[in-house]
Amino acid sequence: MTYVVILLLAGLLLAFIETNIPSGGILGFVAAVLLTGAVILAFMQSGTIGWIILLIALVCVPVLILLGLKILPRTPFGRKMLLMEPKEDFANASGEAGITDENLSHLEGKTGITITQLRPSGIAEIDGQRYSVVAEAEMINQGYDIVVLKVEGNNIIVGKKIS
Repeated sequence: MTYVVILLLAGLLLAFIETNIPSGGILGFVAAVLLTGAVILAFMQSGTIGWIILLIALVCVPVLILLGLKILPRTPFGRKMLLMEPKEDFANASGEAGITDENLSHLEGKTGITITQLRPSGIAEIDGQRYSVVAEAEMINQGYDIVVLKVEGNNIIVGKKIS
């Protein structure tokens, strides 16, 4: 029974780790072999123990994989793989605003001024803060008044303000 538990725990652990470490499926394959071995050994001891171990494996593996995928975006490797930036705002060397995960929908309809030329993207100041924006239809020169037409995720779509 001890070997069954050890194989089961090792297989579950490797299935979880497979979601966060690039192994080309090697860890997943080893996890499947360990879990299969645990089930076979359990059935050799008793049919009841075999069914219990099989049920534990069938329930725990998907739960651990989903948990691993939920944790993945918070890991350094996950952020690189999913091309996500940290949540805190940052400024690059030129002083331009960085990417954030904040909700920017409150900017719709607001007006501002372009800090850089928008061709089609650039920096604009809206409500005293700098944002990375995208011009909807045309290139907009530096110093023009703009209005936020819509916000799609982190993309702020702007157009020339018509006076």
